[in-house]
Amino acid sequence: MKFILINWVKYCTKEAVKILKLVTIGSAIVITVVCIKYKPAYEVTISGETIGFVENDNIVKAKVEKYIKDTSGNVAFREMTEMPKYQFKLINKNKETEDKQIMLAIKDLTTTTYKAYGITLDGEQKAVVATQEEAQNLINELKSDLKEEVDLKLGIIDVYSTEFNFNSNEEVKNTLNEFKIAKVTEYENKKAEEQRLAAEAAKAAKKSKATGKAKSIETTTRVAATGNISGMPLSIPVNGSITSRFGARGSSRSSAHTGLDIATSSGTGIRPISAGTVSYAGYKGSYGKLIIVNHGNGIESYYAHCSAIYVSGGEAVDTNSTIGAVGSTGNSTGPHLHLEIRVGGSPVNPQNYLY
Repeated sequence: MKFILINWVKYCTKEAVKILKLVTIGSAIVITVVCIKYKPAYEVTISGETIGFVENDNIVKAKVEKYIKDTSGNVAFREMTEMPKYQFKLINKNKETEDKQIMLAIKDLTTTTYKAYGITLDGEQKAVVATQEEAQNLINELKSDLKEEVDLKLGIIDVYSTEFNFNSNEEVKNTLNEFKIAKVTEYENKKAEEQRLAAEAAKAAKKSKATGKAKSIETTTRVAATGNISGMPLSIPVNGSITSRFGARGSSRSSAHTGLDIATSSGTGIRPISAGTVSYAGYKGSYGKLIIVNHGNGIESYYAHCSAIYVSGGEAVDTNSTIGAVGSTGNSTGPHLHLEIRVGGSPVNPQNYLY
């Protein structure tokens, strides 16, 4: 019995060795065939669609990450809705890997947003250039021969777009020059109109003095009147001659006048029409040096073209306070106070209450 068991064990061992040899030989043959016919690679897919194969997925991953993060030039940022996925595969040895083609495909599937600089006129974008320095140089060149009183209201804003389109310097200059000519013409017409009105006022005053009779004409000095608005008592800010009424339109003005112009000597002290809190005190475009007083209940008063400002934002004032001095800053052709009264943000006629 023992002899039979030993022989059976020997037989099984020999058979196992034979099978192992056959498996080893078979595996070697399969591996040899695979190595001859196939090579390892990584299938690259985006949204389940194969875009190619690469030998080294880590190299491609690094290239993709570098491309996405590259913000050189005017690139603001890049976005991909879905990043590529990589899966190990055996591919035909004769098939070439496609690193360059895959990077081109990835770039096509990437959304690039560019940053540029827009030049604005009256808050409206008119041109786009590549750099902020270029925009500022174009604005400075346009303003170089202008009088300080002509306010072109030029500005620079950041512009983001998926299209890489810029205006040439020549295009920008042509656009801005057209606007410049229109603004200068408007300024010169306004100046001529105010000079004409001043001459008429002087002639009327001379005639009145000669006859010894006081005449009431549009540009004569008004008696210091007081009134009230919504129950709030008002008093006049300065004594002077009214040179332009509320709602007036002239050759020098493209829109209705939103305030009342009172001509008087430069440096004359300005007092608020009523008590309130200063909400703005500084330079503001065509207003020049401007003071805004908030009187509550949606009522505000504006004092423009000042030569000096004596108050600061947040300061409480009343009709005994001297908040500034009459001047000719901003879009102005001579010393005067531009007075505005606004109710709920809309201008109203100051002469409904004063002068």
